[in-house]
Amino acid sequence: MKKSTLIIILVIYFGSIAIINFFGLNVKTYNELINVSAIECINKTDKTTEVIEDNGIKTLKIKFDKPADPIKLTGTMLQLEWRVEPDNASKKDVEFSYAPKTNKVTFYKDEKGRDTGLILFSGPTMITITITSTDGMRISTSVIVYVYA
Repeated sequence: MKKSTLIIILVIYFGSIAIINFFGLNVKTYNELINVSAIECINKTDKTTEVIEDNGIKTLKIKFDKPADPIKLTGTMLQLEWRVEPDNASKKDVEFSYAPKTNKVTFYKDEKGRDTGLILFSGPTMITITITSTDGMRISTSVIVYVYA
């Protein structure tokens, strides 16, 4: 083996050590999956909704005062507001379910078929709405909605 070949190998070896020391060997994780740990309903009392919280159970009271027309989106409307924790969760989408089943309740979805939290009530009713994460962990919270005449 020639002397120049050994020198080139040594230069490359020591050069690579210097480059690794300069840039480091930090492992970067991409697309790390962060699951939902909690969901919280964050509706507040306003001119149309009274929020009552008792022993961790949230109840939303709404006065029914408009006749419902689902085509024109008129009736007693409620926009559920929620927060997914942690804030940097990978998939923050949620779905809504309610019981007891009634035809007085209509949930609206966006153009992609995801729940928006917009609800139309066509008459007085009382339901329990469950907000559930769709990230596979199935974390949920429930809120009672009381629409009265």
